[in-house]
Amino acid sequence: MWFVSHWVHHHLEEFQSIAASKATTMGHIQRGHLKTAMTICPSGELMEKMDPLMAPLVEQSIQNELESRSLAKLRDALLPKLISGELRVKDAERFIEERSP
Repeated sequence: MWFVSHWVHHHLEEFQSIAASKATTMGHIQRGHLKTAMTICPSGELMEKMDPLMAPLVEQSIQNELESRSLAKLRDALLPKLISGELRVKDAERFIEERSP
């Protein structure tokens, strides 16, 4: 899965351009577009050797992205309240505890 994920990411801008030219979502990506998106595939043996190395890195990358989004939401919720004075820094800790799962 990590290889496919990286392949899609590598070609994502091209796919987005195709979709944008149709003024629609990614639904207009056709099988032909996928066929022309070339890649060099390593051998099955090499993929098997790389999997134990790559899978944890990809999983960590996903977890980092999720945490980044969570922190951004928290920042977006707290910052306006701090700037307006509605929330004081020492009250922010309680606010964070209330919003954390």
